[in-house]
Amino acid sequence: MSPSPRSSHSSHSAVAPNSADSQARIELTMAELRAVAGFARACAEPTLGIFTRAYPDDPRPAEALEAARAFAEGAPRSRRQRTAATAANRAAAEATSTAARHAAYAAGAAAGAAYLHPLATATQVRHILGAGAHAARAAEIAQGEDRVVAEYLVAGAASRATPVVRAVLARYPRAPQGRSRVAALMRALDSLLRDPAPPMRPASDPGPFFHGTRADVRVGDVLAPGWRSNYGSRRPAGHIYFTASAAGAPLAAALAQGEGTPRVYRVETLGRYEDDPNVTDKRFPGNPTRSYRTRAGLRVVEEVLEWEPPPPDQVAHIRARMAELAEFGIEALD
Repeated sequence: MSPSPRSSHSSHSAVAPNSADSQARIELTMAELRAVAGFARACAEPTLGIFTRAYPDDPRPAEALEAARAFAEGAPRSRRQRTAATAANRAAAEATSTAARHAAYAAGAAAGAAYLHPLATATQVRHILGAGAHAARAAEIAQGEDRVVAEYLVAGAASRATPVVRAVLARYPRAPQGRSRVAALMRALDSLLRDPAPPMRPASDPGPFFHGTRADVRVGDVLAPGWRSNYGSRRPAGHIYFTASAAGAPLAAALAQGEGTPRVYRVETLGRYEDDPNVTDKRFPGNPTRSYRTRAGLRVVEEVLEWEPPPPDQVAHIRARMAELAEFGIEALD
């Protein structure tokens, strides 16, 4: 029987993660357990389709996610979560598809998160982060062992963690060391949630700079973050992206959503800017594409009227790739 969480809503007496007593208890409230289960389910859900496409008649991972959702939203913690987690893990063990196996393990971990033990041991961290790590591994395999995809999934998982989830994680030791890829992904997610983000690395490029879009703007207009993005789900963008590459802006214009005509503008920066991490940190270290982003905004200097559009097959390929990644909740631009 799993230990019951204490009913107190205070965490002041929680034992520090580096306590010599490996079985020291940590205070956990039921509300905190629900938050952890909801987080784990949100991490696992984007890769459920990997399993259901491979095994359309096997409902066990989906039932595990539903059990996690029910508990996270207020249903009593019961045998349902434990049974569903065990069943999803059995589905994983029976799967011959490696990607589907990890997707099922992610679902099982989500249901099992309801039984996070209040013990200050590193192994308990799997109840918090296991779903995200297995989901990242599932997507990575499904996309041909593309480690960049796993990085995006891990970053997406970190973005879903509420302050409550982060506070719970902080009471436990760091994720355990391991030689498996899942262990490495779990430690990467653990680090993203615990460690301060590195400071922005200001870039320096003589330019000129260009911005591709379908928006019809005027010379002197300022392009600022906060508007709906022209890409993906079109959520509000936290940055404005631009490039010093002659080919980059036309490609961005062609890929942008909307009914307007693709346009390229020469722009000037209004403040500090940094290398685009979606390119430099993940695909092309050193930023050979001269791709940047800023929160300070860009001023339109002129519209570039003569530019070479990208090949249609290149645009189609990238759009198809973006659609595949969108299934996992991945959007490169924020």
